[in-house]
Amino acid sequence: MLLEFLKHPKHTGSLYSSSQALSQAIVSNIDLQNANYIAEIGPGLGAFTQKILNLKSKESHYFTIEINPHFVKKLQEKFPHIEIEHKNANRILSIMRNKDIQHLDVIVSGIPWSLLKSKEQDLLLKNIHQALKKGGSFSTFAYVLPTPKALSFKKKLRKYFSQVKTSPIIWNNLPPAFVYYCKK
Repeated sequence: MLLEFLKHPKHTGSLYSSSQALSQAIVSNIDLQNANYIAEIGPGLGAFTQKILNLKSKESHYFTIEINPHFVKKLQEKFPHIEIEHKNANRILSIMRNKDIQHLDVIVSGIPWSLLKSKEQDLLLKNIHQALKKGGSFSTFAYVLPTPKALSFKKKLRKYFSQVKTSPIIWNNLPPAFVYYCKK
């Protein structure tokens, strides 16, 4: 992970993989068991992927979108039966069209939001919002750093989603983090 962070800092949000505690928190409160269409954006090395696979129904359609080629290769080795799109997550709507998916029920994100420029955040949040069905769920996480950029991101979430809740702080993660649970 350290090598990827040094080689691709814009596409690698942390020096460490997310903890089991964060992985469990990100899939809580989003009703994966009843979701028909699920996307995971920015799965990295798959810390959340196994949790999603464990909770989703066998009938649901699930795919991931990952931009980092090293992570794509590792995901393919670890999860040979999942659909992995080696693209920018901003392409989610065109990927859905190619798969003949109208709307997603759930989107789980491991995107390093703090590394994105404000316009990139807005575009991706707009595309996520469009991709979700009414009442659909979006979960993502943030590190516990009260920076102006972090506060701005929280405001953006409230702009795009009718409901935004946060988990308790997950201290058993490096660095400590919390999850945003959003509803369209």
